[in-house]
Amino acid sequence: MPAQSDIDSSGETGVRNALLLIAGFLALRLLISWVFPATNDEAYAITVSRDWSLSYFDHPPVAFTLARLMAWLTGTESVAVIRLPFIFAGAVSGWLIWDITRLAYGRSAAFWALAWYSVAPFFFISAGHFVVPDGPLNLALLATLRLVLPDLLAPNAKLRTSRWLSAGLFFALALASKYQAALFGLSALIFLIASPAHRRLLASPTLWATLAIAMLGLVPTLVWNASHDWISITFQAGRASADSGILHPVNFLSVLGGQIIYLLPGTWLVILTASLGGLIRPERTADRLFAWFAIVPPALFLAIALLSRDSLAHWAMSGFIFGFPLAGRWTANNVDRFRGLILFTFRAACALVPAVALIVALQSRYSLAGRVIPGLAQDWEIGRELQDWTALAEAWPALGAPSAVIVKSWTFGAKAGHALGPTIDVIPLSDPRHFQYLETGAHETAIAVLPARAGDDESMLRDYVRLLENAGYRPTGDPTVISQMAGSRPQFELLVIPVEKQ
Repeated sequence: MPAQSDIDSSGETGVRNALLLIAGFLALRLLISWVFPATNDEAYAITVSRDWSLSYFDHPPVAFTLARLMAWLTGTESVAVIRLPFIFAGAVSGWLIWDITRLAYGRSAAFWALAWYSVAPFFFISAGHFVVPDGPLNLALLATLRLVLPDLLAPNAKLRTSRWLSAGLFFALALASKYQAALFGLSALIFLIASPAHRRLLASPTLWATLAIAMLGLVPTLVWNASHDWISITFQAGRASADSGILHPVNFLSVLGGQIIYLLPGTWLVILTASLGGLIRPERTADRLFAWFAIVPPALFLAIALLSRDSLAHWAMSGFIFGFPLAGRWTANNVDRFRGLILFTFRAACALVPAVALIVALQSRYSLAGRVIPGLAQDWEIGRELQDWTALAEAWPALGAPSAVIVKSWTFGAKAGHALGPTIDVIPLSDPRHFQYLETGAHETAIAVLPARAGDDESMLRDYVRLLENAGYRPTGDPTVISQMAGSRPQFELLVIPVEKQ
């Protein structure tokens, strides 16, 4: 942690401090990734991308394609390997936040913007680590803004066409990563309209050429959706649609609380107040610019959270990422006044956030709590959502090594498919997501698998057998119970049932 005088010294020192911070958190992510099992979303991306598609049920294609490209290049589906481009995307995003803030506010603010980004739980653990669309999305959006930022900060200067057209390519990549990228375009439009000095850009051929290039990023998603009844767009729009005018204050508070936790309370509060200040009383162009980008997605998704029941806190993070320059500027301006509090908060977050992630990883992989407390009940353990189903793969030959596995839903399909490998077809019976579009053979026999807690087997098994029968599968033998272990501790059971097509 450099002193303030170090931060404000030569440019080389500023770069060195930024690189040291980025490298330190990159090393922590790599360490945690080596231990952390695949999440449901990661296992799903790895499994469904085996049949490459122009786009996917859940998201545009970039994250799925990147996962499959890594598997193809390395010859492995190990999640620690597949995560590498996503982890490095998180590191490069940190550098872009530093550089964007440096251009707008100077090196001191740039260091603190990078610092708060580095310790924000969502950007450290999820967007900068996991195989999810957020990492490529954030990287592409930040690169887009970085390329055109000098022209936006000096709106009366001549636009540098090559930079704007390059920004169009990165915006196209963002649009091909996640639907939230469209809100970046909306924020930019609002900023240009709201800023008298920037309105002339709306008449610039360069701006519209940039937008035309960016729209190419939508082509794969639109082409795929057009041939699949617009299922992806309908699905995502349905998750965010209003619920017949009914208010959902509990969901609103849940989403709001999630945003606060994902950013850390102090960072969230500073970004919120600085964004409002940038809209109401901006001191410079950058204040208004970052404020619009930072506040439009959170405000929109909070409104959606109040009117719907299925919204999620992380949807707004592609806006909050542009609030870090504002948080960096506020911290640089107040570090002398609140030095003790700021340094304590940052150092505590540096220790706490990676430690929590590492503890969750160790618990999921090795049942850390069970080793410390031998009598700990299974209900207190982390279950199937964060554990690999290695026991299923180990038992598969003894089960007859059938060519298909039947599961209840996409989450179970993701875990089973990732564990069993690409030669086994995965057939979810309900909520299949993209599994419904994968090519599968005509399997007369298969193995049905259902995860369960010990003691819940009987009731869950009855319900599952009814679901199998309704789907046209008949059990042909008694269930086999397989225990999934973490270290030497049983975590949950896999109920395995041989079935045949009726």
